[in-house]
Amino acid sequence: MDLLRNLFGNVTSGIIRLAVTAGILFLVYLFIVKPVLDTTTDVIHQTGLDKVGDSLEGVSKEIKREVRHSFESSNPGAQRKRLVRCVQRANGNVHRIEACTQRF
Repeated sequence: MDLLRNLFGNVTSGIIRLAVTAGILFLVYLFIVKPVLDTTTDVIHQTGLDKVGDSLEGVSKEIKREVRHSFESSNPGAQRKRLVRCVQRANGNVHRIEACTQRF
């Protein structure tokens, strides 16, 4: 009888430990990881970086090539950010995007 009591005691103890660990991991995800991921997604949407590709879809191949060349040749600092902002403000206007690539 003692053997069965010890066996069931160890099994239920293991199950309780597993449930507590799973609960703690779920709470860490819910209160720490998920809000950080949501904040990151919101920041990306607010800056408009997710829409740069969409604004270049209706543009000719020459302008796309110029934009890529400008990205490659520009310094990875303020110039690149200004070019991205300029292309975003162009809203698909071919002439404005072309002016952005020539300016930066």
